[in-house]
Amino acid sequence: MKKLYQGLTIIATAALTACSSMEISEAEALAENYPADFDAAVYLEIHPVLMTMQILDYVKDENAAFKKSLDADAYKAKVTEDSIAFLEDTASLHKIYVSPRYYAETEEKWANFWVDKVDTIVDTVYVTKVAEVKLDSLDSAGAVLSSVKIYVDSIVMDSAGVLFSEIFGKTDTTDTALTKFVIDGVTTKARTTVMDTVSTRDSISYKPIPAGLDSSLKISLSMYNLYGVKKDLETLDKLEGDTEAAARQFVAFGRDHGWAYRRCLPSELGNEAVNPVINTVKYPATSLYCDDNGTARKIVK
Repeated sequence: MKKLYQGLTIIATAALTACSSMEISEAEALAENYPADFDAAVYLEIHPVLMTMQILDYVKDENAAFKKSLDADAYKAKVTEDSIAFLEDTASLHKIYVSPRYYAETEEKWANFWVDKVDTIVDTVYVTKVAEVKLDSLDSAGAVLSSVKIYVDSIVMDSAGVLFSEIFGKTDTTDTALTKFVIDGVTTKARTTVMDTVSTRDSISYKPIPAGLDSSLKISLSMYNLYGVKKDLETLDKLEGDTEAAARQFVAFGRDHGWAYRRCLPSELGNEAVNPVINTVKYPATSLYCDDNGTARKIVK
């Protein structure tokens, strides 16, 4: 269900935060807005994105408290040390990435973030990611006359193993045969479009990227890093959802945006489906919805 509502998560987060601060009297006043069979624990289970929000709020609050507990230099040193350890624990990062409780992505996407899962050049030390290269034709003054994008299969380096001399690849992903592109350093030059590079006038050199998890994903997963905690995932896994906050989110946001509040009955599996991201439920909401394995269906009374 997280994917279904990812376009609404920013608004939902604001609603959840506002609901969490309500007084008890306010919560009691909302009671009449719940369906008779509403169960906050079930609602939270159907929408793991709400648990994700709560976890991220917890991490944010804990890290803020940790920062206040140390002086600036000690804090900086500890965060650096802690971040290195967190990002080296790829087993935990993997669990965070694919769990509905956290990042909620697929195993296939996880595999694509590993350098050795894409087109590569391999030497004795590094696996270097090279997915696309732009090849420029130059005039006598070195100005670019035309360019072509190459989807790389393999690359031949110069004798020093620094500059590209030949590229084997395709100009279209549907091509069945590879084409050889020669870089003479005078009339052509290559520029990578996916790799960390250092360009020169008539060719290209590169900084190797070590095999492992792509740095962009590491940055994204760092939002789950608890500073000063050695076993982050173990701590986060023990957190229990705030069902009261989730219930209030239903009244403040979920109900009016077509969020299913319970599982569908067998007799409801053929009911009309709704995607709140594409077809926003009109306000004020007059219908309720049930969950059919990730699809919200209208409950017909």
